[in-house]
Amino acid sequence: MLNIIGRTGDNMIINDKIDSKDNIKTIIFDIDGTITRWKNVELFLKKALNELNIPYRKESLMGLYQAMKMRELHALITSEATEEAYSMFLEEYIEDLNRYNVAGSKLKDVMFELEASETYVSKEVPEEIKLLKENYTLYCYTNWFRRQAIKKLDRYNITNYFQEIYSSEDNYIKYTKTGFEILLSKHNLSPETTVCIGDSKNDITPSTKAGINSIYLDYSIRKDSDITEEKMNLIRQATASITEFSDIRKVLSKRK
Repeated sequence: MLNIIGRTGDNMIINDKIDSKDNIKTIIFDIDGTITRWKNVELFLKKALNELNIPYRKESLMGLYQAMKMRELHALITSEATEEAYSMFLEEYIEDLNRYNVAGSKLKDVMFELEASETYVSKEVPEEIKLLKENYTLYCYTNWFRRQAIKKLDRYNITNYFQEIYSSEDNYIKYTKTGFEILLSKHNLSPETTVCIGDSKNDITPSTKAGINSIYLDYSIRKDSDITEEKMNLIRQATASITEFSDIRKVLSKRK
């Protein structure tokens, strides 16, 4: 049974269980899917392949998803999260790269150049981050690459609001609590006074295991029937769940 704390139109605040809100001092943000959002991954890949004179096929999209998955597994097993490894997986799983004699590193570079223009933020995000910065220390922790992250944040002039930006290149990938524990230790942060905000199990599950409060942000939830079993599992795990970026300050309402 959902405990819907508040509704504004289609927006919902669900299961707000954050105690001692006045004690929250730090927010750790995921980036992709949380601060920035994708327009259309398939169209994005079509544009990238077109620049390389490679015809688009559905198999290439499936290959991209597989390369992304294998990059994460590789980083988890080896603690190596390099652009070179990602390039290798692109070549392995997108067959048309070999067919047209295009290196995986070339597709990676083209995609990185396109990516900032193919993601977007909700219109309220820059102002909301500015307001949050007035009361909290802000960090970013992404499973992707640092230069990607900064390129996207720079586009909306919000990079400088964050104390530090961590990626899987300079911290553990977000499959376990270890990366969050390292971040807490490095900056002498208390888990009880910290909130992690993210859109996936890679954010909610490991941060919760590290003892950090978590806010699950899912823009796709507009009505109760949008909540799948997977989403419900994250709602149950998270300390609070919301459907819009502007709901962050509403959940942390004891600080204006």
